[in-house]
Amino acid sequence: MRSRDPRRLEAGEYDLLIVGGGIYGLTIAYDAASRGLRTALIDAADFGSGASFNHQKTAHGGLRSLQTGRIDRARDSILERRALARIAPWLLRPLPFLTGTYRSVVKNRLALKAAFKFDAWLGRKRNDGVEPELHLPAPKLLSTAATLRLFTGINPHHLTGGAQWYDYQMVESDRLTLAFAAAADKHGADVVNYIVATGAVKEADRVAGMQVRDRETGRDFAVRARLTINAAGAHAGEIMRMFGVERPHPLVKAINLVTSRPASDIALAAPTSAGRMLTLTPWRGRAVIGTGQSEQLVDADDVGITTPEIEAFIAQANQAFPALKLTRADIRLVHRGAVPAEQKDGGKPDLRPAAEIREHSQDGAKGAMTVIGVKYTTARGVAERAVNAAAEILGRRLPRSRTATTTLPGAAIADHEALAIETARAAAMALPPAVTQHLSALYAESAAGIVRLIAERHELGQPVAASSETLAAEVVHVIHHEMAVRLTDIVIRRTALGSSGHPGADAIAGCARIAAQELGWTAERLEQEVSAVESFYAID
Repeated sequence: MRSRDPRRLEAGEYDLLIVGGGIYGLTIAYDAASRGLRTALIDAADFGSGASFNHQKTAHGGLRSLQTGRIDRARDSILERRALARIAPWLLRPLPFLTGTYRSVVKNRLALKAAFKFDAWLGRKRNDGVEPELHLPAPKLLSTAATLRLFTGINPHHLTGGAQWYDYQMVESDRLTLAFAAAADKHGADVVNYIVATGAVKEADRVAGMQVRDRETGRDFAVRARLTINAAGAHAGEIMRMFGVERPHPLVKAINLVTSRPASDIALAAPTSAGRMLTLTPWRGRAVIGTGQSEQLVDADDVGITTPEIEAFIAQANQAFPALKLTRADIRLVHRGAVPAEQKDGGKPDLRPAAEIREHSQDGAKGAMTVIGVKYTTARGVAERAVNAAAEILGRRLPRSRTATTTLPGAAIADHEALAIETARAAAMALPPAVTQHLSALYAESAAGIVRLIAERHELGQPVAASSETLAAEVVHVIHHEMAVRLTDIVIRRTALGSSGHPGADAIAGCARIAAQELGWTAERLEQEVSAVESFYAID
């Protein structure tokens, strides 16, 4: 990616300005730029630092939508799951799911067998154009004995067997999000983090861009565009108000628990006593439990987590998975975020079931659009539709989108480790196999660039701390090539050092020292950056 340069945003008028750099904003920017629209994207924080970070790291095929009769949503999920497998094979792996079947109306084997048959037909092309390593088997029913063996602690009362299906796990979901940012940048989109929108540029009844502030320098300026797309996630309601549009944007807090408990290679699904379905998915060898949600609506910034909230969700997790015997001491990190919701007839709020694309001319704000997303899996498809709608508004005839079949930067299956090894040999270095494996797994072909950096500056070949496998060279690389400008960017979302839990004070301090040198931080700024990382892991 190009270096962070907010000055590019002032160079004339864009076709599209996208406000929000989560997965929905980034996929819109990528699709638009790849089809020839002059595109800019800003985010008030870092790319993918909101709900795009806080999820269960799975790409679902919409089986639950099928069970509720929403065939259209199930079809979209199947298509977009396949698209992710085509464009990011390096960052996905097949993941089996297992749930129990019971003597009941909705969970009996006959009903599930019928649903599985329809799912197999609907997804009959699920493996077309997909690497053989990522082919997904059709769903199937298992015997009671096999289910009891694979699902330790499953409720045996009225158990008749199990149902197994396959989806994808995002091996490194933050690298996948960043790959969309890199793809947008590669096609000429000007994407800049830490640029906060402060108001709309208005021309009569038309939105002509946004007034913004660079959070790194405090400088205010305007970014002009023929169409401004609000993809600000939890903050979409605020951006709509800047447009002059008053529309409700209800939110709930979604919660996933990253634990220290070991997990097998099979994801499990089971209900709580209240009937809410939870899943236990393996990630980096640990169990991740989700998804819980708040009982009440929340504000966009209400993403703190309290001990009572954690304890309540732990109780639910132990209801669904009794063998887990989860305790507070087992929690390494709480993924949480404010996500779109719906509330019907004054009842309890629930997760919003479908995305929305709304053009605001009918709301008195021409030149503005809002995209409200609900699932990481379907973001690319929603982005394609949003750009199609934008083209109509702009009166532009665009080529067809190719983002469903074009491999993302750093996401292709290749022998990245061999490239890193050959690069080291060419520089007369002998890197330990564990180092080249680690670098290639995270950075793919960019691992060779990190190896060259170590060859130029040998001190960067050392870990940031004795207990860490993250190298100093990784910190330098993500600063200069991945637009990491804050310590949270480096520790939590770029290097994966702290994405699954607190990495230790020594590792944080090691990264901070390197970042301070590369970015010219003062001692006061260094202290603020370390404090920001620590607060990310804090529980009230």
